[in-house]
Amino acid sequence: MSGALHFSAAEQTALRDSEEALIRACMREQGHEYRIGPARDARRAAAINPYTLLSTQWSKSDGYGLTGEVLEGPPNDPNEDMLAALPDAEREEWQQALLGRQDDHVEVSLPSGRRISYSPHSCAQTARDDVYGEGWSELRYVVEDLSNDAIRRTLESPGFHEAEADWASCMADLGYSYTTLEDPRKEILGQLAEAEGDHDQVLAVGDRELALARDDLSCQLERHTHQRIADVQAKAERPVRAEAKEELGRFQQAKRVALSRVLQSEDS
Repeated sequence: MSGALHFSAAEQTALRDSEEALIRACMREQGHEYRIGPARDARRAAAINPYTLLSTQWSKSDGYGLTGEVLEGPPNDPNEDMLAALPDAEREEWQQALLGRQDDHVEVSLPSGRRISYSPHSCAQTARDDVYGEGWSELRYVVEDLSNDAIRRTLESPGFHEAEADWASCMADLGYSYTTLEDPRKEILGQLAEAEGDHDQVLAVGDRELALARDDLSCQLERHTHQRIADVQAKAERPVRAEAKEELGRFQQAKRVALSRVLQSEDS
């Protein structure tokens, strides 16, 4: 089910660019300037896996993506300086045009019982509707909720723990003392926190991250961790898929239409 939510780096970039252009046009219609910043490299986001499984290609140059993210820094908001120069009332109007007024929000109840809200008349939302089709946001929230349920079932299953223990055994043979697939990532995060503010030290952590990810990937491949967890997930999400067949079908159709639209416009 997490596969339904996955978009390649190229797809993410095309969808983002289309949304941003539509937001800018909507904001202009309401008398506001909206600046579009350069797109970030989407390959890191596309490589993220809910079980911390590594991408065979991307991990060789980016590891777990942690040091790279620190070095890249937070995304720059191209509208920040412009908004700072506006009077408070105009800034509030700009933000309401982009995200909507609180009293315009609609609430959605998700399968887990969680409730979310969004403004259907905001420029951000109307742009999203133009790209994906009306009703996409509610549908995506529902599918994300269902995907989280499938991931939870997978993580709790005996088959997952067996695959994880086998991987840990392989890592122990290489001199590492880990029990979960998340442990290497947590270790690098801790080292980055200690190195904060020291550029050279961050680079040194980056070297350790690449070496660790290389060994991690080697064990994942040797012990067939990817395939074993994929098999466990397929079994764990079966009842979720059965209960949400209609929602998943509509989501997949909307995804196909959106990708066809934005990728076709790129080629024209």
